[in-house]
Amino acid sequence: MRAAVLREIGSVAIEEIDRPVPKMGEVLVKLAATGICHTDKSMVSGGIPAAVPLVLGHEGAGVVEAVGPGVDSVGVGDHVVLSIVVSCGACYQCGLGNLSICEVGSLMSPGGLMLDGTTRLTKGDEELFSLLGQSSLAEYAVVSARSAVPIRKDIPMTVASLLACGAGTGYGAAVRRAPVSLGSSVVVVGCGGVGLAAIMGARVRGATTIVAVDPNPVARELAQKVGATHAFDPTKDRVLREVNTLTKRGADFGFDAVGTKGTVELAFQCVRPGGDVVAIGIEDATNEVEIDLYSLLMQKRVTGTFAGSLIPQIDIPAALELFVDGRLPLDALVSETYRLEDVPRLLDPEFTLPPGRAVVSFEGVA
Repeated sequence: MRAAVLREIGSVAIEEIDRPVPKMGEVLVKLAATGICHTDKSMVSGGIPAAVPLVLGHEGAGVVEAVGPGVDSVGVGDHVVLSIVVSCGACYQCGLGNLSICEVGSLMSPGGLMLDGTTRLTKGDEELFSLLGQSSLAEYAVVSARSAVPIRKDIPMTVASLLACGAGTGYGAAVRRAPVSLGSSVVVVGCGGVGLAAIMGARVRGATTIVAVDPNPVARELAQKVGATHAFDPTKDRVLREVNTLTKRGADFGFDAVGTKGTVELAFQCVRPGGDVVAIGIEDATNEVEIDLYSLLMQKRVTGTFAGSLIPQIDIPAALELFVDGRLPLDALVSETYRLEDVPRLLDPEFTLPPGRAVVSFEGVA
């Protein structure tokens, strides 16, 4: 099968590798669509450490081709979203319902391994690492059955794939991680696919003032299209003053969907005393956040989320029902569709992805 393989920083190539075989508790999925995420680009550029050789991709959706022993949650022919939440279901965190920070999955998955500490990907005698338990920039992927979420067959795969990571992360940040409620005011810093999904989530939860912050005019326009009530350019507008004018005391919630120097701090400055900030994005794993102690004494809170803190089997189908009902315009995030052969160019550190989400579509898959 064909797959996008990272062998060294800055170099991605489409290679022929072996089709993987599912083991106990796993499923084999034929990919129909995979979103291009900034995490992929950060790994290619070296901003986020990656075990190599690595098969890229972690925002997949497709059709179940085969199931391993012990799997009864999905069957051959099912349409599934491949969530980046890799959970064992038995550890302390899973017992608390914190599936996205499973003690086994959060150890194995970032290191390029499956839950049992091995890899399913090979090229002859060579072993290849998996990205977040799926490696979906390939024609086939093996994933844990707990990460394969059955969905309705009438949902476009290009839309469904977004909930595997980017859109699921932004949406979950607003509906799971932060207690956004009716009448809340929200600031979202960064209006790529993740930030736009956070805006949608805040809107679904009943936020009435939603401020989008992004230097890109196309991103700001798209943010207002999907639910932002106001949009500002941080390079030209005095964002803090504008937010305080709109809210009188600062926003109730702030979300940073960028993760570069100063963006968490901007969200933190924009929330009121007692407000909550959720860090969603990460541009570089070495970035640090500096906040003032007095604001902490004023009961401002900063937290983060991985994968939107979603419970995939509940939250992903629910989000897609909202999409079908016209309340969660996920299709607005699909900015461009590409072929697998385009992936090396898309992940080149010098290539700028469009606002929203670029999606690789695989031909010949329902």
